[in-house]
Amino acid sequence: MASRTIRMSIDVPVNDHKRIKALATIKDLTIKEFVTECVHERIYPENIPNSTTKKAIEDIRKKRKLKKAKNVNELFKDLGI
Repeated sequence: MASRTIRMSIDVPVNDHKRIKALATIKDLTIKEFVTECVHERIYPENIPNSTTKKAIEDIRKKRKLKKAKNVNELFKDLGI
């Protein structure tokens, strides 16, 4: 099924328009592509932690299951890296 598009229009201050245009140019995108990419990143975040990551974050905050090492090599060895 082909996706449909809808035309949107927004008013932005001149300085914001200049900045958007410059950032789009740096990324070699059109303003439309740049703004669409920004909107997608905002409404469809990819970095939502899963349950395992949430548990690990909770453990760290509560100082549970922490590993200690004297140096990086010792830590890597303990972690099996």
